[in-house]
Amino acid sequence: MAKSKARDITEKTIKRLYALSGNQCAFPDCHISLLSSGSEINFSNICHIEAAEPGGQRYNATSNDDYRRSYENLVLLCANHHLETNDVAKYTEPILQEMKKNHEAKILKLISESNILVKYPSALNIIVGFVGKRIFDDTITEEPTNAPDTEDKILYNNVILFKPTIVQYRVYQGKLNKLYEEIEKQGSTKKEFVLQNIKSIYLKEKGKYKDLEEIRANADIIIENIENELWKIIENSSNPISDLPIEAIKIGLLIIMVDAFMRCNILEEPPKL
Repeated sequence: MAKSKARDITEKTIKRLYALSGNQCAFPDCHISLLSSGSEINFSNICHIEAAEPGGQRYNATSNDDYRRSYENLVLLCANHHLETNDVAKYTEPILQEMKKNHEAKILKLISESNILVKYPSALNIIVGFVGKRIFDDTITEEPTNAPDTEDKILYNNVILFKPTIVQYRVYQGKLNKLYEEIEKQGSTKKEFVLQNIKSIYLKEKGKYKDLEEIRANADIIIENIENELWKIIENSSNPISDLPIEAIKIGLLIIMVDAFMRCNILEEPPKL
């Protein structure tokens, strides 16, 4: 029998999953390293949150195979916790998603503390190169004359889960602006396309909701979906990522997204008083 497309997970997705899981089981308080150091022993199970096939745990008939095999629907667990999470009454789809997000937030903190951009100073430039291409046909939109106060915009849009990320990475805005200035001096439109592409993705996400209240209620989901779309742009690019580690790509994308958030290319600008 041919393998289901939902089980045909790409190598890029697998690499991203291991890197952003820190090579650890995502189950709370489990400290098992999934790849044994110095050997080829692999203790991990790549688990579908919503099952790959009918009859599996948390199978969603309204979904599709591309989502079922996507990074968003996969979590790394050790064998024991994979078996435990087969209890669908206790481990629902939202609970497993929260488990994954909490674990990856913990690993992201460790990645940030490692000063990875110091080790890979070209990371931002490389990521701007990937995202700064004409991808959508939308007209480039104007930025607000004065960027809103960070706290005001966070509060206005009811950003909760992504708030610590904004606060942490907004300090890189100056470094990113210097990079953008150098790019513009060279006559490049990469900056404009980065912001246009992010704005286009946001407007598509925004179109799923009927009014501001629904947007505010789903602000963190919108930001998460924008990040996943940016990953797809990078992964589908014909240019190789070279030796840039997944962790550096993650940090670089967050810096670019936080900058776009402050320029109001993501979520809504607070009304001027």
